[in-house]
Parts: sequence; C-alpha cells; structure tokens
Amino acid sequence: MTRARPGSRDRGALGPFAVMSAWGSSAAGGARGRVSALLAELGVTQPLLAVTDLGMRLGLVQGVLTDRILDLAVTESGRLRLRAELRGRRWAEERGIGVPEVLAAADDGRWLLSRRVHPGPAGGARWTEEAIEAAVRIAPPPAPPGEPWRAPEGAALRRARAALQDAGRLLREGVPLGELRAVRAAARQLPLAEVGHGDLRAANALMDGELGQLVVLEWAGVEAGPRHRDLLTLWATTAGDEDRARVADVVLERTAGWEEPDVGILWHAVALEQLVARITRPDRGDGLDAAFARARLADARTLARELGSPV
Repeated sequence: MTRARPGSRDRGALGPFAVMSAWGSSAAGGARGRVSALLAELGVTQPLLAVTDLGMRLGLVQGVLTDRILDLAVTESGRLRLRAELRGRRWAEERGIGVPEVLAAADDGRWLLSRRVHPGPAGGARWTEEAIEAAVRIAPPPAPPGEPWRAPEGAALRRARAALQDAGRLLREGVPLGELRAVRAAARQLPLAEVGHGDLRAANALMDGELGQLVVLEWAGVEAGPRHRDLLTLWATTAGDEDRARVADVVLERTAGWEEPDVGILWHAVALEQLVARITRPDRGDGLDAAFARARLADARTLARELGSPV
C-alpha cells in the first residue's frame, strides 16, 4: 500500500485487519463516526470538515479535510469501486495525466486517502486545451488490466420500478423515447476502438489552483469504448461556447471521412444521455441543467445529420 505523506502519523502497513476495530467500534456513530475512527487509526489529525454518506449510490462515505479526502467503503460494491479507482489512477499517471494524489490506501480497497483538489476557475483556453489533451492521452489502447466499476443493478423488481419512474420523468420532460431507444441501440453497436475514462464531464476535469495543472477525477470506470466518447462527453458538458466549439473542432479534425457516420451516431447518443442524466439525476452538481442539455441535443442532431448518421 502507499504510505501516508508528511503531516500524518505513518502507521506503516495498515492492512484490512488493522482497521477492523475502527469499523466495528464506530458503527453506531454513523458515517461521521466511521470516518473519524479511521482517521484516528491512520494518525491523521487534521479537522474533519464534512462527511457525505454516499452509501446508497456508491457504497462509500467520504470525509473532507483541509487538504485531504478520505473515502471509506461501507459495502462490497464500494470496496470494488475504490479498487477500480486506484486501478484507473495508476494507469492514468503512467500516461502523464493529472489525477488526485494517493496518500495512502488499503491493500484490499476498503479505504483511500487522497490529496484534496482545490479547483481554480473553470473554462478558458488553457483549461480547454488541457482537458482535450487529457482525453487524447486516455484514448490509445490498451485499457488497464482488471475490471471497471459498475453500479449494482439491484433486485429485478427494484430495477423495474426505477426504469418506470425514469421513463415517466423523461416523458413528462418531452424526451422522445423512440429516438432514445434507436440511438442507444445504434451506439451499442459501435466498435470499441479506444479507451474511455467513463465520465469525462467538464466537472471532472479541474484546474487545480495549487498545482497549476489539470486534474481529472473519477477513474473507476476506465474501459474500452467507441471513438471520441470522452471528447464528446466533454463537449456536451462544457459551458462556454468558445470552449465547446474548440472541442468540436478537435473531434472533427480527428475523424476520418469513412468514420463520420459512426461519430455522428455517438455525438447524438452522448447528447441524449446527458439530457437523460439531467432529468433523472438532477443532483449531479455540475451547474448544468436540462435546458442546457436540450440545447446541446439540438446541436448534436444537426451535427449527426451533417456527418451522415443513419439514425
């Protein structure tokens, strides 16, 4: 495991059994009690500023300190997510991509202590070029060994209820379900020709104000994907018109004539998925709303037609 950096008391090789007492003794104290107990076990004395319980969605609780973030798995899915996060970060570092620095981690993935990213202003020419460069560095195969993390699907009845609820929301918001089904089906058939970050939204590409460089978050979903998915996700979630136009130019510059229909399909699909996400998960926290996503979908439909998308 990676050892803690200066500023905390280095406890040496703290494996999973060494922190079991922290879990057991703090269970009654809820998320904050668990995080506080583990920080004490690790010898970290910085004040705990906030604790977020992400157990239902990600299987984690997260503690925020002055310059650190502690992620603690509270389910098996959360443990697998942290293992996948470490897998993705280490692979990205080998490609020269900025990631949150790992200060310490449990060998079995039960907790992860990282340097906290302090984001500077978003957007602008430098941010755009560095975000594009990150996507370009991610793309060449092969993907890292191991499996990406996927959220557990849950019981069949719960999945069915969630699907019905989402469909109802989408209908009320005017999303054409026939179009959504057709574009999704076409996108699923595209060749998996590149490596994808999994969620390269603009909100996950932060210019760190202290380091003065771009840092990309959320590495648990790295896997093979169709050409330009990361760049198109960046395009669909970048607020500034000039910044977004620059991303689109790069996509088109890197697209050969024979693959234009495929890129048109994916452009359409990514914009639709971002609209679906804004409607079904309005808590994404990136400052973009459904109106923004609808405007991007209109742009993407036009571009898809121009590129010869068959859908």
